[in-house]
Amino acid sequence: MANNAMDSRSNTAAVQATNDDASASKLSCVKKGYMKDDYVHFFVRRPVRRSPIINRGYFARFAALRKLLFQFLNSDANLEEHQRTKKQVLSLGAGFDTTYFQLQDDGKAPDLYVELDFKEVTSKKAALIEIHGQLGEKIGATALISREKGEVLGDHYKLLPVDLRDIQKLDDVIALANLDPRVRFNILGSRFKPRYSRVGCKNIFNSCFCLI
Repeated sequence: MANNAMDSRSNTAAVQATNDDASASKLSCVKKGYMKDDYVHFFVRRPVRRSPIINRGYFARFAALRKLLFQFLNSDANLEEHQRTKKQVLSLGAGFDTTYFQLQDDGKAPDLYVELDFKEVTSKKAALIEIHGQLGEKIGATALISREKGEVLGDHYKLLPVDLRDIQKLDDVIALANLDPRVRFNILGSRFKPRYSRVGCKNIFNSCFCLI
């Protein structure tokens, strides 16, 4: 039992470390001109220079995810404004991702954007959002930010802590996020899948899709 607990903590720490590595790689990609991101530098303490193949790989991932997300957000762009449906995005294992802030700049932010990750990660992200005005202004002046809880609760953006392996807590957090089951939503989860077994992933998606 003790060994299992130690292994779990070790795996969790390793997963969280990938978040810092991913942010540094994105910043490297931005500095080389592969993509534009005015916010990722807020989340990187030690900038590094990645090899061209790493930069291209991150750009390819960025471009593919952005294309799919825009397809979802623009799916009814040809309709009259009163005919358009509300949209929600749920990001699992969001880490220090800056997509919401970029969508705000592009004028394409959904009606609700929810990010979930380990409390150790969300606490750091909440603190950085509170410290840096450029981030804070994107979530609104009335947003409630708690570094201790690892939460940011805004009208259109929510950052919440949860271990995705704990399905009961995941259900509770999704309920707290106020995701509307009547409204279309998109799930982002490219970074969380390597953390879990196939059964674990199935349980997570079953929990999320109960919204539909």
